[in-house]
This record gives sequence, C-alpha cells and structure tokens, in this order.
Amino acid sequence: MEQKKQEVRFFHKQKRDAMNPREILEKSKQICGRILQSGIYKNCSILYAYFALGNEVDCREVVQQAFCDGKAVALPKTLPDSQMEFYRIASLCDVTEGKFHVMEPLINGPPLQYCDALVLVPGVVFDEEGGRYGYGKGYYDRYFKRYPKLRRAGVAYAHQMERSLLLSDHDQRMHVIFTESSVYETGNL
Repeated sequence: MEQKKQEVRFFHKQKRDAMNPREILEKSKQICGRILQSGIYKNCSILYAYFALGNEVDCREVVQQAFCDGKAVALPKTLPDSQMEFYRIASLCDVTEGKFHVMEPLINGPPLQYCDALVLVPGVVFDEEGGRYGYGKGYYDRYFKRYPKLRRAGVAYAHQMERSLLLSDHDQRMHVIFTESSVYETGNL
C-alpha cells in the first residue's frame, strides 16, 4: 500500500508544482473566500493555520481576517521528537524558517492545546470522504491522534481531489475540505 500512496503523491505533487503563480494566487483567493464564508470558520475562536510551502494553497488571507475578527491564531512547529505543536502568533511576521524550509512560529510561550480550534490542513491529495495524504512524515496524523476533537479542514486545489484513497489505520480524516470549486462535507464531524 505504501508504494501506491507514493505514486499517488508523486502524481498530484507534479500537477501542483506545474501551476503558475497567477493560478496559485487566483485559486488560493477563491479557497480563502470559501473558508471565510463557512460556518466552521465563523464559529471558531481559534484558528490553527499553516504557512504555504511551494505551491500549496496560500491561506494568509484567512489568517489576516482571523486577526481582524479577534480570533487567536497559531502555526505549527515541528519538534525533535517527530511531534508537532501549534504556537500562537500575533502577526505573520512572528515566523522563522524551520525544518523542511517551512516557516514556523517564533516560540513565545507554551503550545496551544484547545479542543475547539479549527485547523487548516495542507496536503498533497485528499478524497471526498476526508482522506488525506500529506508528505509521508505523519506529523498531522500524530497530532490529530493526540487531539481528536479538533475540527480538521483540508485545504487543496480541485485537481488534488480523488474519489477515494487507500488509508492506513493511522491516517486521520478531515471533517471538511475546501477547494476553489467545492466544499466537501465529509460527515466525519
């Protein structure tokens, strides 16, 4: 099964990497608009987001609006024990380059561990039932196993969607997935 996962990841990563900057900007803006109009965003008081790497969906517009809406915002930081934690930021300037060249938060206190947060989750490919393949390191899966009540929102371009993915026991499903053309309510909430 792992070889099949790698093949699917490779195919979708190539498609995403072939996108041009204008397409990324336009589709990211559409996706952010869908997130900001959603009840799951409007009803959260804490937003766990990410800083886009490469051609991932850029969700900075959602982060900026969350600050304006008075929501707490946190970004993930990878830790030496192959774990990940989310740390609160006051602005998008509170970051530094971390592991895997991902922009991570400067640590200003303990990690946030709220159960009512909305987590925006990047990935390489998703399916309509909330399945997700990331980059294969398992950071988000381990995190969600520790905090199963967090509301998980996959963020992807429409071409990153598959009808169904082969999932392992440790793979954690998303509750909703936002693309530029659709919102997939997975029924996992």
